[in-house]
Amino acid sequence: MIRAVFAFWRRSSDRFPSLAMGPAAVILILAAWLPSACTRFIPPEIQPDIPAERVKAALVTANTGLTGFRCVAKITLSEPNRPKQSFRAAVAGQLTDHLRIDMFAPFGGSAGTVSSDGNHLFLVAYPSRDYHKKRIGNGSLRRIIKVDVTVGDLLELLVGRIPLDTALSARLIPDDGATRTRLALIDRWGRTRQEITLDEALHPVRAVWFDVHHHPIRSLVVSGRQTIDGFVLPSQIDLSAESGQRVSVALQRYEANVRFDESLFKLDPPPS
Repeated sequence: MIRAVFAFWRRSSDRFPSLAMGPAAVILILAAWLPSACTRFIPPEIQPDIPAERVKAALVTANTGLTGFRCVAKITLSEPNRPKQSFRAAVAGQLTDHLRIDMFAPFGGSAGTVSSDGNHLFLVAYPSRDYHKKRIGNGSLRRIIKVDVTVGDLLELLVGRIPLDTALSARLIPDDGATRTRLALIDRWGRTRQEITLDEALHPVRAVWFDVHHHPIRSLVVSGRQTIDGFVLPSQIDLSAESGQRVSVALQRYEANVRFDESLFKLDPPPS
């Protein structure tokens, strides 16, 4: 921007000598103009909503003693104009980025495995012996489950927490249901980036994520509760993208705080 001002000044000086100014004069003008211009880009100060921040803190610390698990899951994938795909799977997870999903074939045996060891994402299809290994990057599972959710986000959900950005400010907002609470998480510009609906016990039942234009990009519905070794966990989670893709995970035979060897999450190519 400053270069453009100086370029304009040079052109004006050449074409209109009466407008000629020295560099010192230009700098003085910029010094007077910049403070008022910059104030347009300073976000308004957001006053803390103490009750809302307490609710957010409770969500962040839910089940903090649960660091690993294994379970059996029924997973259903669906998208517009295509039939649903349902399968059972054995799932093992270790916070914050270790996850393994072994998918069972309809008539027995293993159909394939998806795994993350925190550094790489592995995919093995056993009937065809296809094998893929790639750097995990941001950990997105979009190509596999059709919803843009990361390995870390999915692990958070599977240990009974809602993924949220702790840097966002919390606000309580009115809800039509008398026994429900709605929590909005807003950025420094005052834009709502996530809304979470909680039941009377302050357990999450729904969450919606928004882009900077307040367009919903994905949503979550939590159905049912089960208590395992003192940890309150969902019975089913449903993640949906606004484009219509959806993944449902029903959790069964859940075991909390299981210890795993690191090798469980590293997959080698299947034997030929």
